[in-house]
Amino acid sequence: MTYEWLIVAAIVLVAVLPIIKWLRRLLWAFSIAFFAMMIVHMQHNPGEATLALGAMGGGLLLARPVRRLVLGGML
Repeated sequence: MTYEWLIVAAIVLVAVLPIIKWLRRLLWAFSIAFFAMMIVHMQHNPGEATLALGAMGGGLLLARPVRRLVLGGML
């Protein structure tokens, strides 16, 4: 699997997770923990950590529009 597919998968996964109510509550806790892990990982491999942080940020930005698209604007 190439890095491009990993980025797309991360964005889609993070965008779809908030649809499920109990996962939506855990999403921000997971995001904070992931951010902290990537900051530590940046010391060893800055390119990979930056790529992962960008994918996570993209997924978080797309979470609300995807949720509205899937649920038809009901939430």
